[in-house]
Order: sequence, then structure tokens, then C-alpha cells
Amino acid sequence: MQRLTNYEYSDAISYAFDLLPIRIASMLRHVHFFAGADPVYAGLHEYTDTGDGRSYRNIAHACYPYLTIDKSLTIVLPTLEAASPYVVIHELGHIVDYFLHFSHDALPINDYAQTDRREAFAESFAAQYFWLGEEAEDIFQSDRQIQYLFESLRSN
Repeated sequence: MQRLTNYEYSDAISYAFDLLPIRIASMLRHVHFFAGADPVYAGLHEYTDTGDGRSYRNIAHACYPYLTIDKSLTIVLPTLEAASPYVVIHELGHIVDYFLHFSHDALPINDYAQTDRREAFAESFAAQYFWLGEEAEDIFQSDRQIQYLFESLRSN
């Protein structure tokens, strides 16, 4: 279900992919994007409650094959506000985590990453490729293991 309602979504998606190393971007090239609409109303999936008071109808999220009607790996960006390059990379981080069978833990790097291990992984992934230079180095100073994982994905 590749659906983008306007070019503003594709700009954010393209920019996010440009920030990723070629090997990782290649690994993610088959991920579908659904943007600009309520995924439940459109029939992508039937889940609405995130468990923390928010709704999957209007927040960015990653959908795994066992959650979508069409069995696709899909990033949902229901609103333009949810379509920043950082958010796209974060959601792609969830897909990488899925490819790795949710087998690697990351230390929480911010408040949102403290939500659970999946958010910690996605936030670390996004930080690795969105924040460059000294800022990124400071973030990963305490979590060398996850930094080595991302480096190995980039170079294998």
C-alpha cells in the first residue's frame, strides 16, 4: 500500500533516505509508505489504541506484516506534522529493529526513548543518522554496543 497524498511527504522521505548509509537505505527500499490519511479508515490495519492515550489514527508509526491487512512493512505518516525527516528515520529504525528480530537493546537517549525498548532502539537509530558530529558522539558515549551495531549494519 504505497500511498502518498502529496509531494511534501515524498520530500521528507527522500531526505531521510539520503541521510542513511547506502547499505541501510538498500535494506529498507521495500518498505511501503502510507501518508496523509487515517490508516484505520483506509483499511491498512484495525488497531487504534496505542496503549498510552494516543491513537494510531493520527500518529506516525511502523506497521509490521502481522499487523497490516496486506501483510506489508509500512510506515504510516497520517499528517504532514508527522512527516519530518527525523520522524521518518525514527520509524525506519523500527523496521530495522524488526529485521533484527527485536534482538538488540539500546540505552534510552531521551525521555521518549524511556517508553520501552522499541522506542529506545528507534530513537538511537534516528540519532545515529540524523544528528551528526559531536552531538551524536555525545549521545553514544554511554552506549557503544548499539553504536557498533549500527556501524556493522553500515559496513557489512
